[in-house]
Amino acid sequence: MPERMEKLGQKLRSHRKSMALTLEQLSNLAGVSKAMLSQIEQNKINPTVAIILKISDALNISITDLIEDTVQKNILRVIHDSDDHYTFHKSPLCEIRTLSPLTLEKSIEFYRIKLEANAELKSEPHFSGTQEMLHVSKGKIQVTSGVENISLSKGDSAHYNASVPHCLHNKGKTQAEAFLIVRYQER
Repeated sequence: MPERMEKLGQKLRSHRKSMALTLEQLSNLAGVSKAMLSQIEQNKINPTVAIILKISDALNISITDLIEDTVQKNILRVIHDSDDHYTFHKSPLCEIRTLSPLTLEKSIEFYRIKLEANAELKSEPHFSGTQEMLHVSKGKIQVTSGVENISLSKGDSAHYNASVPHCLHNKGKTQAEAFLIVRYQER
């Protein structure tokens, strides 16, 4: 277990117990197995960002609230391309990679997204007031937020409401790449 994540298990247990949830109840809410939750609480495994996000969503807290103070407070923090811990999601059609330390700022997350031809990334509404800023670095992506949509090409950027259903769709014939900033409203 990396030193920077040592306290994650304690924070998870503390948040879960403060909500009077059993491991089984949290498992059902988060879609994460009871065994995995138990192992995280005991600091036996180092979960992926995707798992931590599922747990934080189930606890109705931001991901940074769950891991705050568990990451070393270095002056300069580098995330190497080879560090798989920051791969948020990977499938044959879509890859999402976190590009910033999750505690960079409580209300901001930074991602690189790669979408294969005709692939979609559909998202359920985030917390109220959440905004996303997308910059297309390669290819073409159609952005849909609620009932509005716009097509973006390489070099284009868009800002949109992410507290409604939203979608990124690569309408091109080649892989598209974009950089995404998610800004959560302070609670």
